[in-house]
Amino acid sequence: MRKAIVCGKLFDAKDGKVSKNKVIRIVGNKIESVEDFEDMEILKECNSDEILDYSDMFVMPGLIDAHLHLGFGGNTAIVEIHEPSELVCLKAVKNAQDNLLGGFTTVRDVGFPSLMGGQAVRDAINLGYAWGPRVFSCGTYITQTGGHLATSYPQDRFGQQSFKPVNTADSADEVRTACRYMLKMGVDQIKIMVTGGVLSNSGGVGEQNMSYDEIVAAVEVCKMHNKLLSCHAHGLSGIKDAAKAGVSSIEHCTMVDDEGIEYMLKNHVVAVPTFNVLKVLAAGEAFGVAKSSADKAASLIPYHINNIKKAYDRGVRIVFGSDTGTPLGFHGKQHPEFALMVNAGISVEDTLLSATRYAAEMISWDDKIGTIENGKLADIIAIDGDPTVDITCINSSNISLVVKDGVVYRNR
Repeated sequence: MRKAIVCGKLFDAKDGKVSKNKVIRIVGNKIESVEDFEDMEILKECNSDEILDYSDMFVMPGLIDAHLHLGFGGNTAIVEIHEPSELVCLKAVKNAQDNLLGGFTTVRDVGFPSLMGGQAVRDAINLGYAWGPRVFSCGTYITQTGGHLATSYPQDRFGQQSFKPVNTADSADEVRTACRYMLKMGVDQIKIMVTGGVLSNSGGVGEQNMSYDEIVAAVEVCKMHNKLLSCHAHGLSGIKDAAKAGVSSIEHCTMVDDEGIEYMLKNHVVAVPTFNVLKVLAAGEAFGVAKSSADKAASLIPYHINNIKKAYDRGVRIVFGSDTGTPLGFHGKQHPEFALMVNAGISVEDTLLSATRYAAEMISWDDKIGTIENGKLADIIAIDGDPTVDITCINSSNISLVVKDGVVYRNR
């Protein structure tokens, strides 16, 4: 099956520039070529089975959300941790589909409420049993007794060892075991909880819960197995220890300072800020969010914006992530994150790259996605509007075309 997409404006994400009047030729699931567009009649004679005319729109690579939770649906109470894992997986498939229709052709799931749920959704999509975005899964996160989102889970979902879930680790050796167990479950990456969080029931949002030696243990396992290591960290000491140890990415990275930035630059650590979740939670008490969580979120916002801007200005790579799935974060509706990134002082070009090439490079999938160029998989969207002029035009109403793997999922 041959397709041709006519582009009024094209952001190919190779260099941050926008070109005009291009045509993308697709054969099967791959991009065959990107050429100058001359005339529709000539194009019709060029052996394309389907011509998608978006000559009045902005075309770019499919979006990548590098921080969300397919297993959570945006409820103010995280009900999914108490539901049967089979039900949660079915709900997660629907969440995945909402993301794809919202233009996110790839998602990085950074914490599912069961050990293998994220991988099950990933594999069901890859095998064709369900449709949805590409999924990069961490399974469930690794926390510690009393740590962020440490919960008593049903035994049949987490294979408890000595009455403690296998994702709860309280020493460097236990962290190694937990990481290896997650690798056994077929994950694409590991996620560790280094500090408290806005939704934590105990302790401060910034207090460090995982020691430096424990973080190093996770880094060692991931390096041995060539896996990404994602680190949840709001507080300064946790951020510095994670960056010093050499994790792959720091999620939130709220209280980072100059020393933490130096470690991030030295060890090529990426920041995934997730601005929108704090804004939504801070205003969420009226919608059922716990007052303690709303207050914690509100207290962090000014520091978060200033510190991420400082890190960005110093050269830390910023990657798009929304934390969708957490309370009031609804799948396929996470586009406000783009405007918040720009408002924080990140350039429009880097904001667009953060959800395309930069994200693909972070997860080492840049050989197949993240840019529009010959030989890459055909993950492409079209937007009614120009985000380089008005970033808010990236929203669910303006996503007019969604192509993933050469298949059209949205065309209007």
